[in-house]
Amino acid sequence: MSRRTIAIVAGCIAFVLAVAAALPFTPAMPVDSVNVDGAVNLPVQEVESLAGIEAGTPIGRADVRGAAHRVAGNPWVESATVKRNWPNAVDISVEEHTPVAWIDQSGQPHLIDSEGTDFVVAEPPVGTVQLVNIGEGQMRQAVEVASSISDPARPQVRELTMEGEHSFVLKLQDGRAVTWGASEDNRNKALALETVLQLPGETFNISNPELVTSR
Repeated sequence: MSRRTIAIVAGCIAFVLAVAAALPFTPAMPVDSVNVDGAVNLPVQEVESLAGIEAGTPIGRADVRGAAHRVAGNPWVESATVKRNWPNAVDISVEEHTPVAWIDQSGQPHLIDSEGTDFVVAEPPVGTVQLVNIGEGQMRQAVEVASSISDPARPQVRELTMEGEHSFVLKLQDGRAVTWGASEDNRNKALALETVLQLPGETFNISNPELVTSR
């Protein structure tokens, strides 16, 4: 193969590579879809709006870093990842704060996650336990108790309050009461709670989960 032929072939390859490299930045490779995963309490449409990536945008020009920053700026969002899914999609993965409890402050519901973070003012989702008459010094322990309540039992618990300085009490949606006791051995108490929810009676004590009492 002559040097001239080699030069022509090399030039053609370079041209093709240049076109291929430029293609994602042209209307020939537009964003056709924005896929959102992990949004539970935050509407998918709101995540898409926050991302600000319009359909038809050349995928190479989609500002994925800026989109991740904007989505993560929403108070519901703990973290967000945005990446191109070649050739024509953008994927957004959201990790939300999970509300386990809420407190009423001046008539506004403040949602609290399992880390004790007051992260947003919003309508409490089903299964979020209201903390009532909990002192600042007991807030961490109250959140620990609220976090440990199992998913099957959670919708049946209306509020968590205190009886004395170290004993927590659950008020159920049907008016019954369950004395939880201190924030300790919470896993076994959560299992005991699932059991007593199936039993007749008005008041229960699971402060010792191996010796549950009711009346």
